[in-house]
Amino acid sequence: MIKRLTAGIIYILFFFTSTISSAQSISHTGKVVEVIHVKSYTYLRLENPPKWIATSPTAISENTSIEFVDGVEMGKFYSKVLNRTFESIIFVPKISLMGQHKKPPSHSAMKNEAHGTGNSVISKSVPVMPPAPGEIVPLSGGKTITDIIKTSAKLKSTTVKLRAKVMKFSKNILGKNWVTLQDGTGTSPDNKLRVTSSEVVSPGDLVEVSGTLMTDIDLGSGYTYKVILEKAKFTLERKGNSQ
Repeated sequence: MIKRLTAGIIYILFFFTSTISSAQSISHTGKVVEVIHVKSYTYLRLENPPKWIATSPTAISENTSIEFVDGVEMGKFYSKVLNRTFESIIFVPKISLMGQHKKPPSHSAMKNEAHGTGNSVISKSVPVMPPAPGEIVPLSGGKTITDIIKTSAKLKSTTVKLRAKVMKFSKNILGKNWVTLQDGTGTSPDNKLRVTSSEVVSPGDLVEVSGTLMTDIDLGSGYTYKVILEKAKFTLERKGNSQ
């Protein structure tokens, strides 16, 4: 049951990464220095910057230069087929040889291998510049992201309001829209707030946000979050220009 759930979550994340980002995905390049083929995936280790990526089964050899688009990053990712845990690996919807095009993987192929736990970056959109410290004036009567994270235990299950910039948006994952916010406060990794909502916003938007703060959320299969703002409502103050 857990294995099926995990594979299903990976499939959902993979599906929405490819559909949401297809029109505006960011291309990267790399030189392949190691190739591992399994039934459902081809795993590729890149030389510079050093990283592992995975895509649908692909005939490719070492010392080949490739292009690939943003995908879903999984930390502490366990592959049952390889009996191996990757510290970090990015599942990309498509790759191509330099200057060539390759179709994205089929959805059926992405369901087949049962994997272990990991944490995801929900999805990547066009790049948005994070707000500088002091750029966003805190909402009157509201909180900053630093306030929220530092006092999350006290704020648990209460309504929290803030003003922030939309950094990422992913639609209809696990029945919710997922939003990443920054307001120029805090230091990584505690300078971002993850939000779930039924509403739609765009990367780059400046918004007022109101939602219920929840802590230590466990979605199963290793997907845990220290702080999440749930059932969020947005008021648009300024439309982003990243679209």
